Amino acid sequence: MPTVTVHDALRLALPIGTTVIAGAAGLQRTITWPVVARAVAPLFTDLRGHEFALISIRALRDVDPPLSIAMLIERLVTVPIAAIAVVGMVEQAAMTIADQYGIPLLQLNDDVDIRTVDRELQRLLSDFEAQTDRRAAQIALEMGELALTGAGIPAMINILAVRTGRIISLYSAKGELYCADTQRSTKIILPDYTPTIGMIHIHGYDFCCEPLRAGEHILGYIVIIGVSLSESDKATIKRATMALALEYSKSQALSAVEARFRGNFIEQVLSGQLADPLTVQQRSREFAYDLRNPQRATLLCVEAQQLQMLQTHFHKSVEALALHIPWIEHESGVLCFLPEEVSSADKKSPASSLISTLRTKYPTLRIVQGRSVNKTDDWKQSVQDAEQVRKLPGAGKTELTTFDSIGVYQLLLPMIHQQDAYAFYRRHLGSLLDYDRNQNAELMQTLLAYFEASGNLARTSEALHVHRNTLLYRLTRISQICNIDLENPETRLSIWISVKFHALFHNLHSL
Repeated sequence: MPTVTVHDALRLALPIGTTVIAGAAGLQRTITWPVVARAVAPLFTDLRGHEFALISIRALRDVDPPLSIAMLIERLVTVPIAAIAVVGMVEQAAMTIADQYGIPLLQLNDDVDIRTVDRELQRLLSDFEAQTDRRAAQIALEMGELALTGAGIPAMINILAVRTGRIISLYSAKGELYCADTQRSTKIILPDYTPTIGMIHIHGYDFCCEPLRAGEHILGYIVIIGVSLSESDKATIKRATMALALEYSKSQALSAVEARFRGNFIEQVLSGQLADPLTVQQRSREFAYDLRNPQRATLLCVEAQQLQMLQTHFHKSVEALALHIPWIEHESGVLCFLPEEVSSADKKSPASSLISTLRTKYPTLRIVQGRSVNKTDDWKQSVQDAEQVRKLPGAGKTELTTFDSIGVYQLLLPMIHQQDAYAFYRRHLGSLLDYDRNQNAELMQTLLAYFEASGNLARTSEALHVHRNTLLYRLTRISQICNIDLENPETRLSIWISVKFHALFHNLHSL
């Protein structure tokens, strides 16, 4: 018979909703048998150590003389008892003593029947495997009931995480992270983890993966993550796959239908197929889109492994905020059309709340916008603007970046793929770049700082942490290497444009 701990009892036998209110350090204590407190003294008879005590506050009050939980814990420490579960209000003094001695003190719901808890614990201790499977079935049933209420995949994942005390993540059939529980830290979900059916051990954690199947077809993968996963964890995940597979299949089908209709509208507008104003107005009403105010094409960009998760969260957030905005999935994340207010001072609008919510969930999220347009005829231009802004290094990382705010880059961005633009850049800065590479020097960095400071020598010296004379020497070397005169206004303009191009060409490889 396997050793059963307080932690096992909490997951496999105690009623759902039981909480550890003190003594969490002792959750790995071994249990020998449950004992129920009587309403007369002595409360317990023939204690031999490591019992799991079940107590009703009402029963304690009937004892003569009356006992408090704090007093009882002091007496049971010498046995020693394994854990105490209580129905009724527990005083702070009892929690303090439980923490002091490392005795788990658990709070049962007021409507719990202690005799039922006693039977569940006995079942766990008598037939661990059967009770493990029984609790797994209970959790799977609870998830199925959630699905029937329309709670959706995230709610089912969260309840699975709460019931197992583990980290849960759901992946698509392609191995992309689709959803992860929000009740627990997800930092250990590795960005380069690929779902692998069975158990693997990575960086001190066990990853147990089970496929979600529809017949022979794999819909996705459910993964449970934790330190030293148990057989009960594996059994729970196996039981949960059917409920998750049904809900996942349904949500994917509904999303596909909705995305197709929504996407058709946007794609037809962008391609020019939907140009008649009356038809556009009629179609937009079908989706409850309000297109009377100026709109901006907005790109929300994340790393490749977060694409599907962002798109799912975006969809859920739009529904939760009752927003009716045109949007489609994009190769970099999401493309949507947001009202002008999002880039203005109005931070309380629903659309601004959407941006704030997503910023919180995705710290690396980049948000860029095209120009503001009044007609759907101009949506394509706004999208092109947003795509151009996305190419700027750092654009949209901390603050939303609009096409209006990028200055001269409005002219330079469309030119970066033109051969003449690259030739212009190399003609002015090529020799300096080659010198830095061959000599392991940093003169290009000096030139960038010089123009960043608008040619102010004092600010440039401060930015580079070098003496003024050192800076003057470097600028002289730059002039010699590039064969230029930085005092000539025409030359300075050409070099300034080349410096701007440098940021763009240097950033191309990261897109």
